[in-house]
Amino acid sequence: MAKILGICGSPRNGATEYALKEALKAAESVDGIETEFWTVRGKKIRPCIHCDTCIKKKTMCVIADDMKELEDPFLEADGLLIASPVYDMGITSQLTALFNRLRPIYLVHPGKLRGKPGAALTSGGTRHGGQEFTLQIIHNFYLMHEMFAFGGLGGCYNGGTIWSKDRKAEGAQEDTVGMDTVRRVGQGLAEAVLITSHGKAWYEKNFAHSKEEDASPLRDH
Repeated sequence: MAKILGICGSPRNGATEYALKEALKAAESVDGIETEFWTVRGKKIRPCIHCDTCIKKKTMCVIADDMKELEDPFLEADGLLIASPVYDMGITSQLTALFNRLRPIYLVHPGKLRGKPGAALTSGGTRHGGQEFTLQIIHNFYLMHEMFAFGGLGGCYNGGTIWSKDRKAEGAQEDTVGMDTVRRVGQGLAEAVLITSHGKAWYEKNFAHSKEEDASPLRDH
């Protein structure tokens, strides 16, 4: 079985969490896919303080909090589905901290995320409230970690978008067009995960990846 990890970046149980869980249900409707849900809600996630201990010692973040429980599921997942409500035309502060704290993956686990697909979901209180900007921030995180940013099946373009009218799950349910994009992102990501996970297994069997390929002045920092 291939696994998709869904990460909710909302500090409350509302439209974003509802939409993410619906997308994961759609993903599980595809044979060969299982999902796992994780949320920042109720978690203690301190911000990155740029101490650079991760760089100096080539270790994951040394701050001891609830981020530790995410590391293994994050690395083991075959695909990621990350969701955030729109906060000032961008992602939440909790999700920003999560992204920042996962920065040393490239040092400690080089190539671990390479070629895995990731998709994004977002919910906003207004129809054009910054949803596409929020999706782009999540996509940038994927691209930075050598992943494939997946937009969804036809009509989704760059992710699932909800207009909740600030009415939490009820508002999301009423946005039938938005929920259609959410479910189509979940289904499409599941299909992409099956393709890439099987392709990666074939690649690793037939081609020996040399660590010398990772040697680059771009990484010498």
